[in-house]
Amino acid sequence: MGNRKISSSNFVNEAFLEERCVLNKVIAIIGKRWVPEILLLIEKDVNRFSGLKETLEGISDNVLSNSLTELVKSGFLEKRIYEQVPLKVEYSISESGLSLVNQLHELCSWGKENIEK
Repeated sequence: MGNRKISSSNFVNEAFLEERCVLNKVIAIIGKRWVPEILLLIEKDVNRFSGLKETLEGISDNVLSNSLTELVKSGFLEKRIYEQVPLKVEYSISESGLSLVNQLHELCSWGKENIEK
């Protein structure tokens, strides 16, 4: 994916919203397709790329890989690489990721009470 122009209106608007409230940063991360599902699965110990791919029917390898990378970079997941052949990689939920997942569960409950009517 190419670099975004700093002068673009989308970039300026995003920066403005992120400065106004950190919630906008959180939504920018967790609002991406598949991200909440990935977090919830890893919380339930589906912790390898192949297991996530198998469970998330329809997700592409590229989207899953990019999402995992972003979640690790954001500190919501931890990545452990086992030096063996073949290489083994496992993901686990971090302390802040677990806190976020708890909030996602609360939002889901709220949604069931207030949205699904």
